Amino acid sequence: MFSRILNLITGNYNQKQIDKLLPIVNKTNVVFEEYEALSDDQIKAKTKEFKDRITKGETLDSILPEAFATVKQACKRMLGQEIEVKGTQMTRDMVPYNVQLLG
Repeated sequence: MFSRILNLITGNYNQKQIDKLLPIVNKTNVVFEEYEALSDDQIKAKTKEFKDRITKGETLDSILPEAFATVKQACKRMLGQEIEVKGTQMTRDMVPYNVQLLG
């Protein structure tokens, strides 16, 4: 009972955390769409770009949406490809959902 009253007054902790992270997810999805225009080589080059930017003083938090968008774009481009995971052949069939980006 007390926790319900406390939640009414202060708000739900979990929802506050989600609300804090949603702008990162939304920015990731915007950048993901922008990266549609990039070639595979340009997507691959993003890793070096991010390392260079961090070396020059940028924070991980500042590049996070772009890094997540790069991974999400790479996942999309790999759809349907056969890959080996721990000795088992699998077909790549997933692009991260928003809840996975939140995680």
